[in-house]
Amino acid sequence: MKKLINITICVFALFSAEIYSQEPAEEDFFCCSVYELNKTSTEITVLKKTKARGIESQVNGTSEIINIEANETFRDENKQITILHGDTQITRGSEVITSQLTNVLQLEDRARLSGNVTYRNEGLEVDAPYAEYNTKTSRSDFLALTYKYPSLDISGKASYGVRLKNKKMFLKNSTYTTCDLINPDWNLISKTTELDFEKGVGRATNVFITVKGMPVFYTPYMQFSLDEQRKTGFLVPGWTGSWAKGPDVFTPFYWNIAPNMDMLIQPSYIQERGSKIESNFRYLNKEYGGSMYVSYLADDSEYSAAHGAIEQDRYRFLVNHEQRINKDLRMNMHYEKVSDSDYYNDFSDGISDASKSYGFRNIEAIYDHNDWRVYGEFLGYQTYDKTVTSENQPYDILPKIEVSKRWDENIINYDFWSSFTKWDHDHNTKVDGTRADFQFGIDKTYFMKGLEITPRLKLQHTQYNLDNQNSDYSSNPSKTIPIFSLNSEMIFSKKISKSDLVHQIKPRLFYLYSEEVNQDDIPIFDTGLNSFSYSQMFRDNSFSGADRNSDANQLSISLSSNFYDLESFRNIFNISIGRIVYFQDRKVSLDNQTTYTRTNSNLIAEMEYKPTENISLISTFLYDTHGKEQKTQYNNHTFQYKGEDNNIFNASYRYSKNSTAQGDMSFAWGVSDNLKLLGRWNYDLKNNSNNEDSGDDIETLAGLEYESCCWKVRLVQRKFKVGTETYKKDIQFQIMLKGFTDVGTPLGDLISSSIKGYTDKEY
Repeated sequence: MKKLINITICVFALFSAEIYSQEPAEEDFFCCSVYELNKTSTEITVLKKTKARGIESQVNGTSEIINIEANETFRDENKQITILHGDTQITRGSEVITSQLTNVLQLEDRARLSGNVTYRNEGLEVDAPYAEYNTKTSRSDFLALTYKYPSLDISGKASYGVRLKNKKMFLKNSTYTTCDLINPDWNLISKTTELDFEKGVGRATNVFITVKGMPVFYTPYMQFSLDEQRKTGFLVPGWTGSWAKGPDVFTPFYWNIAPNMDMLIQPSYIQERGSKIESNFRYLNKEYGGSMYVSYLADDSEYSAAHGAIEQDRYRFLVNHEQRINKDLRMNMHYEKVSDSDYYNDFSDGISDASKSYGFRNIEAIYDHNDWRVYGEFLGYQTYDKTVTSENQPYDILPKIEVSKRWDENIINYDFWSSFTKWDHDHNTKVDGTRADFQFGIDKTYFMKGLEITPRLKLQHTQYNLDNQNSDYSSNPSKTIPIFSLNSEMIFSKKISKSDLVHQIKPRLFYLYSEEVNQDDIPIFDTGLNSFSYSQMFRDNSFSGADRNSDANQLSISLSSNFYDLESFRNIFNISIGRIVYFQDRKVSLDNQTTYTRTNSNLIAEMEYKPTENISLISTFLYDTHGKEQKTQYNNHTFQYKGEDNNIFNASYRYSKNSTAQGDMSFAWGVSDNLKLLGRWNYDLKNNSNNEDSGDDIETLAGLEYESCCWKVRLVQRKFKVGTETYKKDIQFQIMLKGFTDVGTPLGDLISSSIKGYTDKEY
């Protein structure tokens, strides 16, 4: 968590003196100036010229050798002074100090260095005009220094600095940045700073943060991270803005509980609603992991006033847990509960949350061994959509157990699938009970040159034991249905001359026969009619779930054509078209009344075109040849360009007869090397054609993203629908200082969800 930064305001400033009581004092160390150092060297006239040699020093009772190199070395045995001149170098383990002139005072265990002093040790690099080095304690003092730590991308300047053997560095009147040191875009300027490279923590007092030379933040005390290690402390306060109500402010606190466990606690104040607290606890182990999220707002004043309540508490509780019991067995759990059905409308971060109709809670276990699969689940719901009556709310599952296996043999393949489900509903007039479903199938695939044929036979039996069943129907209905299918597909391929393209044509025939069985006395627990699509033509049931089996005597006919690039190993162009021919009427339906008499289905076509790796065009088209007025039933067209530097442009149109007509355009586009424009416009054309006053926009977003080598800023203005005629509007802002901290609201996930293909890069 490199971007962790701890800030304590006001009261913690009282403790800054105690915190820095261990800081080495400048006046206690320096005994002379650079002038005095040169004077001392020139005043010694009787010296014995010697070669550079090692000096033995005692540090913590351990003898260490200090190696000295220089162009010229002079020695005064009486005063125990060694003078090094010209490209001097002192080496002690990983420490290397170079300069033009060095006086080594052995009686004082001290070396004085001047003239282009450089210090290198364990990734730290320091340059200064003057320094002193204690040969006994391995302490280095610097005047007017510049420092950098290339592996951490940090650097800065200081009037005075101390480097200790314990990997700590103390600075006075210093700067800190991850930008270019010569002309940094942002700086942390402080009176005193402690950099602990071993723990990866920095501490500073009287801190100003400047961007482009302008102060943007002040705190009397700050603790910040130097590396990727997670650390406990307050994060930078953030905010989100509302056009009408003003900013909502939050002050997060991060708790690094253990290497595999942490928690984010975030108190906040929401305008016109009150104080809110959120916490997100995470844990991770080799065999399990999960999280627990709690959000609580006591006495929501705005919600209470709107609903005439004296006090209305709002909350959300969410638990996720995943665990692998052994190599074959794993378990997952998800539990979510909110205080009221308006919660997501009031606190959602986007249209996907605001449009939620249900929340679910379940626990599931999955066992896989030797192609056997056993699945068990308990599932319940909470309904958010107020338009859903209690009778129409979904069933709870208490429980569901599925067992399946497939055997692929040389002569024939066969498979088995079974499920047992208990359905429960709160509405006392709703049918509930148990359902057992068994499916056994055999198939064999025959391969010939350019031809593949697969006959398949399946027998499905479903048995019910029902409560609250209508008196006119049986409480123990059942159905047994044989299903036969024959799938055949041909492939014709030809390489186009003088190119790397291969053209393929794939005709496909899929015959399906499913016996008609009266299913009128069977209730609907989890079954619906599948939307007609290209892939649906090749399934053996037009219904989802097991409560209905379609009666079928039909032939699906399709033709696909594609161009494949042998050089780039990808499809350039692919188009498929197909329809179903029915040989008899279909009498099985969800309402037990509808009879389908058409002799053929709608025409379905799909197309994908990718002329380059960066461009794609995908279209789906559903056409009704029997339609009298408007024959187009459905069409969806999506275009995307994804270029360099995360440049994205998306455009799509979605139409469904008597239901939907929406246009959607989004982009993240660089207008210069550093500046990117962000935008989305999701528009409902149906509202526009009806001349409704509620507004036609579903979601609009406009923003800027500016990125340099060491900082990034985002500004986003957004409006999205949370109800039929209700919109939520906000302005959000984020500054990201590379390797240091973020200020404002995290916007990466928000932009990624609004602009398809946008990648929130690590910064």
